[in-house]
Amino acid sequence: MYLYYRIRNWIFILLSIAWSPIIFSIIHWRARRKSDGQSPRILVVPQFTRIGDVVCATPVFRAIKKQYPKSFIAVVVHKKTAGILKNNPHIDEIILYGYANFFDVIRRIRLFKFDWSFCLSGSSIGTLMAWWGLIPDRVKLTRSDRPPSELLTDWLNNYRFFYMHHTYLPGHYLKMLSVLSISDPEEVKEVFLSSGGEQKVERFLKENRINKQDVLVGISITAGNKIKEWGDDKFTELAQRIVAKYNAKIVFIGGRSDDARISSLLKNLSKKYYFQATDFSLEELPSLIKRLSLYVAVDTGPIYIAHALKTPLIDIIGPVDPREQPPHDGRSVQLLPGSYIKPTSFVFKKPRRGVNHKIALDSISVGGVMEGVERLVSGAGPLNTTGSLWESVFD
Repeated sequence: MYLYYRIRNWIFILLSIAWSPIIFSIIHWRARRKSDGQSPRILVVPQFTRIGDVVCATPVFRAIKKQYPKSFIAVVVHKKTAGILKNNPHIDEIILYGYANFFDVIRRIRLFKFDWSFCLSGSSIGTLMAWWGLIPDRVKLTRSDRPPSELLTDWLNNYRFFYMHHTYLPGHYLKMLSVLSISDPEEVKEVFLSSGGEQKVERFLKENRINKQDVLVGISITAGNKIKEWGDDKFTELAQRIVAKYNAKIVFIGGRSDDARISSLLKNLSKKYYFQATDFSLEELPSLIKRLSLYVAVDTGPIYIAHALKTPLIDIIGPVDPREQPPHDGRSVQLLPGSYIKPTSFVFKKPRRGVNHKIALDSISVGGVMEGVERLVSGAGPLNTTGSLWESVFD
């Protein structure tokens, strides 16, 4: 089935090129009927399935609504990530995308008669949605080392913003808004709570006898990409040290697919201090993360939710390029590998085969992470090496 969709997309790309004179003519005609400049209709296409990338796109929605309060903003995402946007007041419409409903998505896009599209994902699918959706002004992120599908379709966009690898991606998203005369927008990630999530967290805390005065630490042992995972044994040791030092309570957070793995980890831990939270939906999860005193994880989606909610966090970077996307400020600690280890995982580059990603994670000790915990709990702020180590890593 996957092969079918791949072939279908390539046929659609070739048709886009062959019919480009006709489509250009239709788009040019529609451009004469654009909305009032103070109330533009805008389609945003972030990464469809990556939670962290979607959260990093939220400053775009905020900046547009601040400049154009009467604008209409729609976002195309996969059902997997839609929950994190459902309660965002800056978004007027969420369009769900999947391989099977591609043509339905295009029909919906045409119905809304958008003036602008912003393809933040850099994908050819985003370009085709805007192109066949007959959107007059199409803005796209482009990059080096892009696949043939993008090389063949990037020219279908009116505006192209080239992303330099190893630079801060959320900042690049905001630069793309210059075509809307939006200058120097704030880079503020936003995640909003749901009433259902708030109620579920209250029940969770009550059932597990967790009080408001307790030091509540959330830990995620898994990641969407296995090359980022630090190791269950290390996380277990870290949790035990946090409990011993701060009399804290630990919540191991994950999805339903992590249930068995986390249950196995908890077998040898006291039920008084260690708990499991694997049945929170993406829409409900922010309410739990908001209640945490501290959140510890590898560089995965919930890290960005925690950052948007201003929850103090420990980001175990491992092989990830720390300059491209991970949060870095006074309430965040990045645990980087030794300066002799360069990053091997990037936002827009596929991991190279034969590269040892594990060496970066192995170089980050439990003691090093514990030092970051102590700094945040004591209010001392981020590790001094965050910043200076970046420079030594990439020299």
